[in-house]
Amino acid sequence: MIQISHCLPAGLKLNLGCGPIQPKGWINIDGSNRAWLASKLSFVDHVLVKLKFIPPTEFNKSIKYYNLLKGFPYPTDSVSCIYAGELWEHFEYNDALMLTKECYRVLAPNGVLRVCVPDGPTFWKKYLEIYQETMTKPNHSRKGKALRKHIQMYFNDICTRKRLLGSMGHTHKWQYDEVQLIEMFELSGFSQVLRMHFHKSRIPVINIIERSDFLIVEGIKEK
Repeated sequence: MIQISHCLPAGLKLNLGCGPIQPKGWINIDGSNRAWLASKLSFVDHVLVKLKFIPPTEFNKSIKYYNLLKGFPYPTDSVSCIYAGELWEHFEYNDALMLTKECYRVLAPNGVLRVCVPDGPTFWKKYLEIYQETMTKPNHSRKGKALRKHIQMYFNDICTRKRLLGSMGHTHKWQYDEVQLIEMFELSGFSQVLRMHFHKSRIPVINIIERSDFLIVEGIKEK
């Protein structure tokens, strides 16, 4: 972990889209169907698990279930920092922009928002590598299996809409790159917006909460 010198304000620490990563000292928030079931109807969840209708989950009554599209139940300038790991891609672009602005509202001056999402260019770079490697072969030797597999990943996990069952809501609705995500932060009012390295952050002990080394962007709400 590399901590950048920065003095965070006092306030709440929010972990958005927490999934199984629920560190102490953070308010762990999740908006998935399973989080709702486990936090609101824990007995029903337990029964369904026991009957083997659904697998066990790390969600429990301590999880805060919010519909983030309706905003946070926190006052303006009351939050120290916000981490969102692999969450923004689960919203349509305009909804994610609205959520970014809501993060700006609740953060105190000098508060930090850090967002980690799958990197679009990395996905398509891999597609082009597979395609170009296939095209080096004679026509009769070219096989589309690897290309289909990669493209199917896109339609299974990215270009989808929320389903009630199946994935319990874990579907992607947008794909980001560095340009789009930094611009989204800046449009929402954030300053000193930078693409960051894994575990390099203005947020102390980021390693207890960050698990994915994807596209990571961080910004500050200045005074």
